Amino acid sequence: MGTNKTSTETQFEERIAKVRVRFISKLADTVLTVDAAFPHLTGDGDDAIKAVASTYRRFHDMAGISSTIGFDATGRVARTLDALLAGPFRERRGLRDDELAELKEGLGALQMAVLMEIQPKD
Repeated sequence: MGTNKTSTETQFEERIAKVRVRFISKLADTVLTVDAAFPHLTGDGDDAIKAVASTYRRFHDMAGISSTIGFDATGRVARTLDALLAGPFRERRGLRDDELAELKEGLGALQMAVLMEIQPKD
């Protein structure tokens, strides 16, 4: 049986490839933005509440799209970070020290997952 692709399948694959490229470029921005937000993520003031909400949304969105476009490991890490931030987000509070440490560790895991997934497959 042949593996001839239809024009529609080819167009779909090209679109997914473009989405993947945009996703990868946004990941770098996300990592830098979250890293810069660390000093603002603790405490109970409005600054911390807004920083947690923004960071939560970033990982929530990332978790939603990652697996769809073939970034399964990235999606798993993003879901873990989403879950970590969900409580503080819903409770409208900043992160505790242990949560901040877990977020920092998770951000490193996210970077590793992305690097592994963008490596060319042999």
